[in-house]
Amino acid sequence: MRAFVYEDAGGRRVIKVDGDLDMSTADSLVDTVTGVVAGAGAVAVDLDLSGLGFLDSSGIRALLRAHRAIVAQGGSLTVSGARGLVAEVLRITAVEELLGVTIPPRRPGGRPPAAGDEAPRQ
Repeated sequence: MRAFVYEDAGGRRVIKVDGDLDMSTADSLVDTVTGVVAGAGAVAVDLDLSGLGFLDSSGIRALLRAHRAIVAQGGSLTVSGARGLVAEVLRITAVEELLGVTIPPRRPGGRPPAAGDEAPRQ
């Protein structure tokens, strides 16, 4: 897993996550998030999962820990860009609802969007 941190045009801090979020990388994500919010007070963070290819239970726990760390500082967390298997895991575990995750709608036939699929234009 790699995490890239930057600030978008609206001043929101974005953490773009690529690779796999599993037992071997979960602590790294939590460390990244706590580093971003440490001493920053109420900060808005977008966790962009569009580059994430795999998510297991350790990764889910890391997402919940990251959420808790941000909220403890008075900030807010938005999770976006989840696709394919990652989106399905977030749906099945109800983490999608708990964290207010933005997941693209399912494709015809009930399949979740695959990595690289674009969301329908509105």
